[in-house]
Amino acid sequence: MEFSAGNERKARVVEQRSAQRFALALRLTVDGGEGGEGATHDLSATGLCFESERRYEVGERIELVLEFPGGKRVYPLTCEAQVVRVSAVGAGFNIAVRLLTPLFSDAA
Repeated sequence: MEFSAGNERKARVVEQRSAQRFALALRLTVDGGEGGEGATHDLSATGLCFESERRYEVGERIELVLEFPGGKRVYPLTCEAQVVRVSAVGAGFNIAVRLLTPLFSDAA
């Protein structure tokens, strides 16, 4: 956030995400199901946010399996991630992660 000098104060939000995010609800499992299940709020080529009943620690590495629906079956996509933010929401948590293995081959 930036502020200008003088009596007038202006705030400007600086976008820190490196890739465009898309609102998308996908079912997921964490650490082979041992870490629980959840659903994504949004995702990009480099990160995602998901809801969980379990709290994770910032810096913790986890394995996610995202379930992409397609026709009459579900296509699982496994990726490794690192927790970057945890927010309590109701009885659960919103978990933001940085993907250590990109979802798409052209992700930087």
